[in-house]
Order: sequence, then C-alpha cells, then structure tokens
Amino acid sequence: MTAIWIVGALLRYRRRRAGVQLNVRSLIRRRRWPRIVLAQAAWAMLCALLIAQIPWEERMLPQILFWAGLTPTFATIWFDRKKTQ
Repeated sequence: MTAIWIVGALLRYRRRRAGVQLNVRSLIRRRRWPRIVLAQAAWAMLCALLIAQIPWEERMLPQILFWAGLTPTFATIWFDRKKTQ
C-alpha cells in the first residue's frame, strides 16, 4: 500500500510544470515548517497504514498507533498557538 501511495505521488508530482516542481523543492529545502508538515504527513500516513493493513488481535496497539499518529499534529497546534497570541 505504501508503494502505491509513493508511486501515485511521484506520478502526480512529475506531471506538474517545471516551475511548480522547482518551487516545491525549494520550499521544502529552504524552509523549516514545510519539512515539519511533510514529516507529519508521512508519520500520520505510516500510522494509518499500520492500523489498517495489519490484522490486530488486541485493541491496545492500534490505539497507541492512533494517538502516536496524532501527537505531532497536536504538538504543532500547541506550539503555533503561542505564536498567534
């Protein structure tokens, strides 16, 4: 499933115009927050795929994965709230 997501994202990215590709690359390379957001999205997707694809026999581990997937998002909200006040 992860391979399908990666291939789909790469194909979508390759269809973009050259200027858009350069802007996305330079944005991720130069700025800190886009890298953080990209890492959060990858982490949440990994946790979601682990929850969905593995047949779990107990409930505790999927719940831990769920909260582990949400933790970076909650941390960002908490840190950003300080900046807006």
